[in-house]
Amino acid sequence: MRSSVSYILSHAPGESVMSHPDYSQHAQHHACLLVLVKGIGGVLKNFNKLWERIQRVDNIKVTDSAGQVREIWVRYVRDYPVENNDWGDFQTHRRLLGLITLSKFANQNELNEVCRVHESLKVKYSNTLYDSRAFMFGPGSNLKRPQQEPETYGSFDEDKKDSLSDKASLPSEHGDSISSSEGYPRSCSSNTSYSAPEENFTTPSNFKTHAMFYGENDPVPDLEQNVAELINSLFWVVESKRLERSREKLEKVSLLLAPFEKRDFVGLDMESRNNKKRCMGRVTKNLADLTLQAGLVAEALTLYHSSAEILKSVNDWLWLAAAKEGHCATSAILQYPNLRNTTPLQRNASLQESSPNKIKPLSLYQTSDAFRKFKLNSSPLRSSKTSSPTNPSELTPSSSESIETSSRQSETDNADTESITSSSENDYQSQKSYMSPDLPSIPRQPPSTINNQYLLNGEEIAEKYRKAIIHYSKYQNAGIIETEACFKAARIAVEQNNILHASSFLQNVIFINLTLNEQEKIQRFDTLADLYKEIGFLRKAAFYQRLAATRQVSLNNPNPDWQRCYYLMLHSFPGHKLSLEPNYVVQHQVGWPALQIQLLHELVVAARRMGHPALATRHMTFLLQTMWPHLTAQEHRDLAIQLQALSAQCEGGPVPLVLETGEVIPPANLTHVPSCSHFTPRPPPAPRAPHLVRARQQHGPFIFTPIHFGSLERKKKDEGKMEYLWVEDDICEVQMKLTNPLPFELKVSNMRLLTSGIVFESIPETIILPPDSPTTVNLHGTPKEVGELQILGYSTHTLGVKSNCRLKTMPTPNKFPASYTIEVLPSLPTITIETTLSISGHVNLSNVESTGSVTNVSLYNGESTECVMKITNTSNVPIEYLDLNIQSNVDNQIQSKIFTWSNEDIQAQLPIKPNQEATIVMGLYGEADFLDLGGVGENVFPNSLTSTYPSRVGSPVPNAQNSLPTQSSNQQNSLSSGLLANRTSGSFRSTNSQATSWSAPISAMPPSRGRLVEAQIIIRYSGGAGKDTHCRQSTLQVNVELLPSVAITHWDVLPAEIPSQFYLVLDITNLTTEEMDFHYTPTKHILIESKESCRIPVPLDRCPLNTTVKVEEGDIKDVSLTDSKSSSSSAELACAAHLDARVRLTWRLPHSDVSGRANVRGITLSHAMLDIVRMSPLNWEVSVNNECIKPQSEYQCAAGECLSLGVGVANHLPRPLARLCLSVRFYQDHSNGVLDYRLDNRVATAGNNKVVVEKLEESAKIHHECTVVFLTPGEYKIDIQCSTTEPIIEDPQVFKDTNQTSIQSCAAEVSHVWRFIPPVAISVTD
Repeated sequence: MRSSVSYILSHAPGESVMSHPDYSQHAQHHACLLVLVKGIGGVLKNFNKLWERIQRVDNIKVTDSAGQVREIWVRYVRDYPVENNDWGDFQTHRRLLGLITLSKFANQNELNEVCRVHESLKVKYSNTLYDSRAFMFGPGSNLKRPQQEPETYGSFDEDKKDSLSDKASLPSEHGDSISSSEGYPRSCSSNTSYSAPEENFTTPSNFKTHAMFYGENDPVPDLEQNVAELINSLFWVVESKRLERSREKLEKVSLLLAPFEKRDFVGLDMESRNNKKRCMGRVTKNLADLTLQAGLVAEALTLYHSSAEILKSVNDWLWLAAAKEGHCATSAILQYPNLRNTTPLQRNASLQESSPNKIKPLSLYQTSDAFRKFKLNSSPLRSSKTSSPTNPSELTPSSSESIETSSRQSETDNADTESITSSSENDYQSQKSYMSPDLPSIPRQPPSTINNQYLLNGEEIAEKYRKAIIHYSKYQNAGIIETEACFKAARIAVEQNNILHASSFLQNVIFINLTLNEQEKIQRFDTLADLYKEIGFLRKAAFYQRLAATRQVSLNNPNPDWQRCYYLMLHSFPGHKLSLEPNYVVQHQVGWPALQIQLLHELVVAARRMGHPALATRHMTFLLQTMWPHLTAQEHRDLAIQLQALSAQCEGGPVPLVLETGEVIPPANLTHVPSCSHFTPRPPPAPRAPHLVRARQQHGPFIFTPIHFGSLERKKKDEGKMEYLWVEDDICEVQMKLTNPLPFELKVSNMRLLTSGIVFESIPETIILPPDSPTTVNLHGTPKEVGELQILGYSTHTLGVKSNCRLKTMPTPNKFPASYTIEVLPSLPTITIETTLSISGHVNLSNVESTGSVTNVSLYNGESTECVMKITNTSNVPIEYLDLNIQSNVDNQIQSKIFTWSNEDIQAQLPIKPNQEATIVMGLYGEADFLDLGGVGENVFPNSLTSTYPSRVGSPVPNAQNSLPTQSSNQQNSLSSGLLANRTSGSFRSTNSQATSWSAPISAMPPSRGRLVEAQIIIRYSGGAGKDTHCRQSTLQVNVELLPSVAITHWDVLPAEIPSQFYLVLDITNLTTEEMDFHYTPTKHILIESKESCRIPVPLDRCPLNTTVKVEEGDIKDVSLTDSKSSSSSAELACAAHLDARVRLTWRLPHSDVSGRANVRGITLSHAMLDIVRMSPLNWEVSVNNECIKPQSEYQCAAGECLSLGVGVANHLPRPLARLCLSVRFYQDHSNGVLDYRLDNRVATAGNNKVVVEKLEESAKIHHECTVVFLTPGEYKIDIQCSTTEPIIEDPQVFKDTNQTSIQSCAAEVSHVWRFIPPVAISVTD
């Protein structure tokens, strides 16, 4: 826009140049009266409050002589250079018309000085000053108004008198104001008298100003009224000037000049046509300025247009530019009434930082978004060349969507008398008839009555401003005017929401070459930054803010201001794509890292230089945290060292810092130093983990399907919800992995867990991390309440900075859930378990090994011992529930025999109070199957004995080698025992799937090989408030090694000397490495060497016919299975149970002092054995010569003696016997296994020796007699037997037990033989 013509049309430096730019000027200020408010004398405590009250009186309504209501606007300034006042002819709004002084004095001398200063100010601005007021505050509240002469203003006396004759409209409801005498004492200028003595002060004789005197602490209730009176007087002076100027003849007007034009017209012919037009155009433009200030806005439009046309014809570019600018300003005032709002929005200190009404200008993009939102939704007028003036009532924003719009909206209401006289809740507003604290718009006729041909629309305003700026640029001495015009045009473009126009006007400011001091340069940059921020150009705004900040502390600045520098840099954050919230910066990573790093460096320096080490530490922490990915390793090291040095002066903490301006600096937390790659809460250790007392019931089968139903996916699993539980008052653990990214050792102290929800007591930890080495750290704490605990992260103290590292703000790639949620249960008791083992009543250290919770025990098969567990309650909660269970690698049947305990004894010791003990005694038994299955014979035990005697009863022997029958020789019969049946079962349901990896349960315990029984003793206990739902579980591992002791390799049965007994003959093998003392009856024992075998007879009573067999429920299926595969009968089972119950086998190792017992459980019997074991179903009565033969008795007779032999048989079976054959045979036993039945030459008989009975009823009895004569002497025996020759159903005995389990056996036998045992022995002598 600038042109080289400016060097031709302007003069060299040294002329009168307006060197004090006013960057705060707006277009609406063209219509304002300029008043200076100055504080003189002593310092007033309430000066700022008075200044604010004066500023509120920014417009009054005055009724002129024609009855028209005009609205007069005022602009107040605190300081105004005289050089700028010289430009009053060029633009009348630059004239200082009024003066208000606020002064304080304590004595007469100070009063004289205050008056002198006031008068000197009047002299300073005497060329333009019309009227003044002096508000003086003296000591105390009782002041007598000094006598003073009327104020005179020289050439303006007549105007003053005229102005005093007309009065402004005063408030009609003055009595309703809170500034009445009821609330505040009236000023000393009133006639109110005081009881206290008055102090007399006298003003100097040359003091001609209208002064008001008050006490120092007076509320000054009539301040606004006095200010309004001043404005009223100024208006009438301006109005008189306007009228005077309007009555002048244009042909005789003098030439108005700008300050630097005085030499341009020296010696020129002022009577020329062009110069006359120049004078006419400039005077018309001056009249337009006065008309605009006098409140006649519409008339000013015509005057500005006329002056512009005249000036354009004579190429008076400077004044033409001023006319165009005035035309634009007048049109903007009419088009955009919101421009009148000059009252800034005051910050409300009571608003909290989280309040939605709190202004947060430092948020990223907030200014731009708010600007665009407001401009798009609530702009009163869209810029268009075809736009026409609209009704002011339609210019109101549609909604108050921001603080700015709500404040502007109050202006759009018509300021009629009714709205003005409405009641108010604010102080000092009784003067509403002549001032508008709510800032209403200018009352005027509808735009339709205004000359539309001169009212500019939005595009025309921008175009005329552009031309005016071009004309200004032609004059070097008008640089300040040009700069101010650019800012005014930019502000109008902002109001129009025309961003490009605003940017163009602001860009032009940069190319204007001005000679400014540092402070003025800073003001220019500040203004540019504010306007760029308004149009959303945040990056440019940040650029100029940073330039202004550097100028504040430059070497050319005699008064460097580091605080101002700091705030400017801080406010440039949005333009650099930075936010004060470090988490936002870390997550988004937008902007230019190099610029951001440089800005943060400078911000740290500014904070340190202004004496705020806490801010320096905070910003250095912010730099290290947010810019970490963009820094090199060396920069990491250097910045860490700098941060450590800064924090040594003031330690950094995770708390917000509040600045003097009310802005809040959020905390910055170091999550990169150290960096966390793993963070997981740990479940409680197994002994302390809570378990459900009762397992949840499964209401249905689990069905797997690959089909994904929508209903199953609706419920999203909470990522941070932990499945395990923690317990109140228990130490809990969180495991994390930290890495030190710095090249030196890093000390991290006071590490704690950050939690929410219930009360949690965190235990601090301190660790020194080596460089670049992941280190596992465990943080501990104790929950103190029951409920839901949320773990949010952890806190650290490193490099002098305390940081709260929250999981949700952790940098990528380590993405953690926002929090971990863990349910905390009520307190549960804790225990310690001590085990004591005794073997055979003595502690055997060689066989007992206890490591932690694992106990190893070695037992011989059949050996018993006790394990005493002492449980101590180590908590403060009593144990009210205690349960013991065992899981092992053997089936339940064998397990119940190896481990035994008493639940009644456990429950009797409850409850276990804190620090008390309870004792549980558990019996351990070396359960084994002593009947060897492994075919122990010559290969294993070469010294094993074989049977050398045949069965005396002539029963078939299953073993073909004349040895005792073994289980291996009759495998089908061997399965009749419960243990053996379990051996063949292939199905098994494991009851221990947690601790050990057992491949299969041990259900057979062979005696010849050792076995290891691994068992877990599970102790479940609970107490306190959560005893009904949860408990703890302690596990004691017990490994029982079962060593071979004895084995029964062969067995047989022999008849005893009396019919009611028999002998069970056993082959016993000592499988130990020591000599064994084996007891097979209470009075008989035998010593067996190691690995040797020995045959022992065990005398037993025969099994009665009515024996009841008690079996376990689990054996029923096994027996029936066995019966289906073999010919075994219930008689065999009954006899086996009889033998197991009657045989008492014990052993003892004298060297080791270890003892145990053995049994014959699972023994199998052949049919011949059964006849011996069982009592005979027939009752025998044998007599010789009518003399009853007793068992084991031998009858003696002489050879040739006739003997009468009688045999009686009684049937004790519950059914008859058919085809029963009774026979009597004589034989000799040579004691070498040979029985000689051929005795025809030695024995003679008379009568039948064999009788057949067709049917013998039950309980019936038969008797047979015969006569025998022994011919030769010798030892003879009589074989008496009964046999059947047809099939019979034998002995349907029903065995019942208390468990309602019965076994009934019917064995079909052919030619069964019952013998009278032992045989009758007769000794025949000569």
